[in-house]
Amino acid sequence: MSDILSGKTVAVTASRRAEEQAGAFERAGAQVLVAPTVRIVKTEDDAALLDETRQVIASPPDMLLVATGYGLKSWFEAVEKAGLKEELSRALEQTAFYVRGAKGRGAVRGLGYKDSGIAEIETTESLVELALAVGVQGKTVVLQQHGQPDPALTRRLEEAGAVVIQVHPNRWAQPAEPEKAERLIDAVLAGEIDIITFTAAPAFEAMLNRAAQRNQRQALVEALKRITVAAVGPVTAEPMEKLDIAPIVPERSRMGAMIKAVLARFERGL
Repeated sequence: MSDILSGKTVAVTASRRAEEQAGAFERAGAQVLVAPTVRIVKTEDDAALLDETRQVIASPPDMLLVATGYGLKSWFEAVEKAGLKEELSRALEQTAFYVRGAKGRGAVRGLGYKDSGIAEIETTESLVELALAVGVQGKTVVLQQHGQPDPALTRRLEEAGAVVIQVHPNRWAQPAEPEKAERLIDAVLAGEIDIITFTAAPAFEAMLNRAAQRNQRQALVEALKRITVAAVGPVTAEPMEKLDIAPIVPERSRMGAMIKAVLARFERGL
């Protein structure tokens, strides 16, 4: 227990591991408001995901780009549930796996494969850059998407001569309790929040979109500039920085590192 955040109110916008975040901040003395602004939905029962998987089986890929370890594991869980595990495993026997970060590498190894490289920066853009540097001309490339895909990255691979198959193990959806997201916006606008954390860019964008529906988007942006905003990594921080919001960003894109960075900021009295 500590009192680093005594008298502070922290808002947690995550849909996954939110209670873990809340517990860490509460142990530091903060009051915590948990208000997910989006929700990750597994699509294990989605016929589209199984159709994508059958495309991979029919066209054994040369490369598989792993955007997230969570997404890769979700995909393989869905494949096993659908009875396609053996067929997919055969299709991936000669596939080179490239990963975005350490969690992706761990997931690949946990499934019994080895990766052939890791992105320089933990972003999907950097992962695509790695694939382009290796060379994709004439190759079949599977891009495992996560949440809200960026079509521009798929186009870059295709323009470089790749045949791209996308798989979407997860998607973003409205939060289970949208009224909490509404109350969060009210609290930020009223100056009742001292710190707000984001572990995904779509969570930030969804909050802005919700405020825009209330004709309060710019007011929310200005309010966020007056409080401490924390982003789990550079991808999450990017849309904030474009609006001149300067979030705390840890050196490692991990939730625990983000929490430590926030505590360090307040421990120094900043």
